[in-house]
Amino acid sequence: MIEDVLNEAIRMQETIVKTIEKYRFEDFKISHAEDFVEVVRNIKVKENQSDDALNLYKMSVLNHYKILKSLTDSITPFDSAFMEWMQTPVVIEILYDLDSSFREAAEIFAKAVDESDDILALEAMRLANGFYGVTSAKDFAAVPGSTLSVLAKIAERVNADRDYILAILSSKSWGLNTSYIFGNTFIQVFRKTKDFSKALEAEKSQMKRMLLEPVKLQAEIMKSYGFSSFEPLEYMQMYRERMFEVVKRARDVHIANVVMLPTHVGDVGHHIGWQYYYICRDEMNMELLRVHLAYLKRNLRKAFEEGKITSIFDVSYFATALSSLLLYRILWDEGFTAEMLTRLFTERFYNWIMLRQFDRNVVSELHVNDLLDFTFRGQRLAEKGWKLRGFEPDFSDYEKSMLHSGELYAYPFCATTTKFATLMKFADMPCLLAPEPVSIAVLVNAVALNPEKPFAPVSICKNCATAHVQPAKCIHCISKDLKVK
Repeated sequence: MIEDVLNEAIRMQETIVKTIEKYRFEDFKISHAEDFVEVVRNIKVKENQSDDALNLYKMSVLNHYKILKSLTDSITPFDSAFMEWMQTPVVIEILYDLDSSFREAAEIFAKAVDESDDILALEAMRLANGFYGVTSAKDFAAVPGSTLSVLAKIAERVNADRDYILAILSSKSWGLNTSYIFGNTFIQVFRKTKDFSKALEAEKSQMKRMLLEPVKLQAEIMKSYGFSSFEPLEYMQMYRERMFEVVKRARDVHIANVVMLPTHVGDVGHHIGWQYYYICRDEMNMELLRVHLAYLKRNLRKAFEEGKITSIFDVSYFATALSSLLLYRILWDEGFTAEMLTRLFTERFYNWIMLRQFDRNVVSELHVNDLLDFTFRGQRLAEKGWKLRGFEPDFSDYEKSMLHSGELYAYPFCATTTKFATLMKFADMPCLLAPEPVSIAVLVNAVALNPEKPFAPVSICKNCATAHVQPAKCIHCISKDLKVK
């Protein structure tokens, strides 16, 4: 089974990279994702796995692709941001229809939102003033400044069924229940009205709508940003019709897993999409994706053959740790450290706050924060001898690559930052370097093995890169101590 999951994970990553390489000089079309969709279609349930759990992901991807193809040939680059935010809202409302008690729990949670001005006012003020620095407003863990952190603090006051509360939190952990991100509405309304009370009430209203009418809210958010590729409500109605029975059949799957498994469809229109096409029109950037893929394949299989990968979760551990080491190696080879990078982006963030305090989106630093965490993890591993649990990675794919041909981009004797510049092109879009497709494959298979165990919300310490330049941030973190009654 471990080998099957490893092969599935590699196949997903490889298919995406090869699709980008094939179509990167063309305009993005939905049909370009056909090969990836076929990979998902061929995922098989394994021994002791729940077919219903696996289908929550598998059928979501297949239906997402079919619906998009029926609505449009393509999407705009800006609209790609919303491709993976339209599934969880629909699943939430399906579950409300199937289980009125879940809806009642959401209403109790919404009432607690109304009674939590102390939490909401403090957190909104902190976000508006950049108190937490560079952070991930949409993080799967309850790190300071994240929407999940705010919801988790309110959840401590909610007296409702624990499984339902876990589901609500899960829907904003690995799930994506609407594009609502705490703090955005507050900042926008305060900018217009200069009235703190109005801004706070508007924020509370949006948070309650996320809980009680997520489909309608998501459509409104998309329209507010000028979404034009298709009609969001039409997509979500079609998705509901196709997914209703899939969700209904998932009786053996914990409700906290049901709300997050279907949302992982971003490979269609997001990873395979405009952004990676444009980034990879530069051959050096395409080379980094090629090198990363070859390095992953070589070392994951080598680690498996050496007996280092002994569980499904080890596949994800090694894939993400190997990626972290490669990213740090790129920095190290040109004299950079993860701390340098973290300080650079932290200083940039605070200057940006001074420039655009009330004219920004609080989710802006999401991907930069991911990159910082990855490079810092790589640095920690490098300091321990460039090894993973005794496994020594083979960097030969990187060492013989075009990434070292700085003379193609600079005066030969002055090519001191060409690899760094290549990596920075991915700073706002590091998904495939993470690598997300591998992590998703592991997550889906792990949940299918233990469907009754809630896999989210996640309760771990992320050892955030930014906390190493702002150590007091840890005082405000509840990511490893989530409390649900």
